[in-house]
Amino acid sequence: MTTASNRDGVGLAGRTECACSRHTHNAPQKGEGIPFFALMKRGIQAHHWSRLLFLYMGLLATSVDGQNCSYTLHQPNGTIESPGYPYGYPNYANCTWVIVAAEHNRIQLVFQGFALEEDFDLLSVYDGPPSPGNLRTRLTGFQLPSPIVSTGSRLTLWLLSDYAVSGQGFKAAYE
Repeated sequence: MTTASNRDGVGLAGRTECACSRHTHNAPQKGEGIPFFALMKRGIQAHHWSRLLFLYMGLLATSVDGQNCSYTLHQPNGTIESPGYPYGYPNYANCTWVIVAAEHNRIQLVFQGFALEEDFDLLSVYDGPPSPGNLRTRLTGFQLPSPIVSTGSRLTLWLLSDYAVSGQGFKAAYE
């Protein structure tokens, strides 16, 4: 990016020009958006930065037309499929599945099919309610994940997809 200037060579404050696309953009005003790069300059550590970005993706997914779904499953066994499986899940998907077993029981989750756009679409599995301390794994890509066994009577799955490209999705059986 280069600073645009008027004919006298004096810079125009608050305006930048992208040399690659020749578009002129106004600098963000106070209160517009989240200043992510400002956070990075202030020394926010990489793992905190990635958490902020992941949270922002989740908020974006809920604010754009997409597939929002939420399920609570109390049956002792069953099957979970991403929306549209096996023909592909929608862009901006934001879906959760909470599997609740009887007290003092554990849950085994076995994947039967798995294909998510690698590194961009994620299935997060939480051992209990969705919180950073309960995150068991984040799954992405095309490799069939290993079975997952909970430590308690609740397991939460959270699917987030981005704005483009989707895979087949996933199918898993639980008991």
